[in-house]
Amino acid sequence: MKYSDVLGRPFASQSAIYDLPADAQEHKRMDLQHNMLKALVGGLYVPPDLVKKALDPAQRHNKCSVLDVGTCSGIWAVEMAKEFPSAQVVGMDLVNPANAIETPPNCRLEIGDANLDWGRYSEAFDVVHMRSIASGIKDFKALLRNVAQTLRPQGVILLVSPTHRVYSETKETLEYHDETTPGWSAMAALNAASARTTL
Repeated sequence: MKYSDVLGRPFASQSAIYDLPADAQEHKRMDLQHNMLKALVGGLYVPPDLVKKALDPAQRHNKCSVLDVGTCSGIWAVEMAKEFPSAQVVGMDLVNPANAIETPPNCRLEIGDANLDWGRYSEAFDVVHMRSIASGIKDFKALLRNVAQTLRPQGVILLVSPTHRVYSETKETLEYHDETTPGWSAMAALNAASARTTL
């Protein structure tokens, strides 16, 4: 694995798109985000009925499997493996987080790039989970095509991509102003850019 050093933090250099660090500090930040999202939705996934049906060993002849794309520290993959001990869970990320978390026997963490061909995973998974990976994806249509080819019939895609909005002290969305006018702020510009982002 090759890394670039930026301000003393390692970045995965095999991806020119993904621009976040690949270290324990980043894993800690993403684990915090994981716990916040889990509290927000009341568990690891929604809708629970579809996920549980897709991972029901009786319906899948005891061959259930889950792919977590952009697994980071592997926390979501590990928790899913514990909740569904009969399922095989694979966490895939640009950087191997193997030393970041202890994995149960039905969970493995792999190095992989979501932007590359997923041919080795053809019809291999019942659930594919992708969360907060937008900054590392260059072609969303190709990504979704890969996911569709990866899923078994009646499989479930769990796609979570939060929109970042910044608010004022009075809980109002910061309005965008041109840089040359009074009232401009970088945070308001971020809001405006976030609002323009589409799939």
